[in-house]
Amino acid sequence: MSFRSAFALVTVALTLTFAPGPARSAEADDCKTLIDDFNQAVDMGLDVKAQGLIDRIATSAACGAYQIPAQRRLAALRLNVAQTLMARGRPSMDYEHLLAAAEAPEVLWQASATLGEVRFGERHFAEAAQVYDRAIEIIKNETRTPTAPSQFEIESLVERAAQARLLSANGLAANGSAEFVQAAKDQRDGSIGGFYSRSVRGIQPRAIPVPITFEYRKADLTNVGGQAARELIDVLRQQRPSRIILVGHTDVRGTAEFNMKLSRERAETVAAFVRQNGLDIAVETIGKGASEPMRVSDTSGLTQEDIYALNRRVEWQRQ
Repeated sequence: MSFRSAFALVTVALTLTFAPGPARSAEADDCKTLIDDFNQAVDMGLDVKAQGLIDRIATSAACGAYQIPAQRRLAALRLNVAQTLMARGRPSMDYEHLLAAAEAPEVLWQASATLGEVRFGERHFAEAAQVYDRAIEIIKNETRTPTAPSQFEIESLVERAAQARLLSANGLAANGSAEFVQAAKDQRDGSIGGFYSRSVRGIQPRAIPVPITFEYRKADLTNVGGQAARELIDVLRQQRPSRIILVGHTDVRGTAEFNMKLSRERAETVAAFVRQNGLDIAVETIGKGASEPMRVSDTSGLTQEDIYALNRRVEWQRQ
C-alpha cells in the first residue's frame, strides 16, 4: 500500500454524546441543545453551521470540554468531502479550502497528512514538510489523537517529512530556490520535535535522513546545509545520545570508488561539525556510496533529479 492510499479514508468521529456534569440544570440543557444541533449540522454536511456551533461550544462554561471532540468530528467531515473530490479528479481549487479548514484546528492528523501530500504533489516542499511535522505533533498529543496510528503510518509520516526537507534543501521546489525548513517544536516542552522527535507514541525513528546538503561533488556544506547542521547540533544537545552513527550516501552518478569516498567524506564533515561544537558524543561514520538508495514508498510525481537528491544524504542512525 502506498503512502497516499494509506491515508485515503477517514471515518467521521462518532456522534458526540452529552454527559451532564455538575453544572446547573439550565446550563446543562443549553449544552445538550448545542451538541444536538452540532451533531445534526454535521450529519447534514452543514460545515459552516457546525463551525458556528463549535464557536459557541468553546465559550460555554458547561460545554467547553466538548470543543476538541467537536473540532475533530467537523475536521473529519471536511476531510472526507475533500478526499471524495480528490478521488474524483477534481481540480485542487475545489477542495483545498476544505483541507485547509480541516487542518487549521490541528486536531486531526490525517487532515495534516493529506494537506502535506497535496503540497508535496504541488512541489511546495517546504510547506509540505511543515504540515507533515504538524501531523506528527498532533499524533503525539493523546488528547487530540486518542487512538495512536499504526507504526507504518507513523514511520511513513517521518519519512515523508524528511523527503520534503531534502527536496526543499536541494532547490527542487516549484520556485527553484533551496530552502532550509526548521523542524516543528514539541508541543509539550518546546524542544525540537516533528520528524526529529525522539519518539512518536512509542515508535522511535531509527534512521533520520538529515537535510544537510553539500557542494556539487564535494564534502563542503552549502549555506542551507550549514543551517541544517546547526539544527542537528541543537537536536543532539536536547536529546543527549551517548553515541551516534552518521552514514553517508550518494546517488548512482559517478564511479563506485568516487561515490564511496565522497559518501564517507560527507559523513565525516558532519561528524567534525558535531565535535567542533563541543558535543561529548561518540560519533561513528560510515560511507555507503550509492549502494543503499533511500526507500521511497511512493515515487509518483517524483523526477529522476528528485530521486538523485533523496539518495544524496547523510543519515543519523539512532542506537
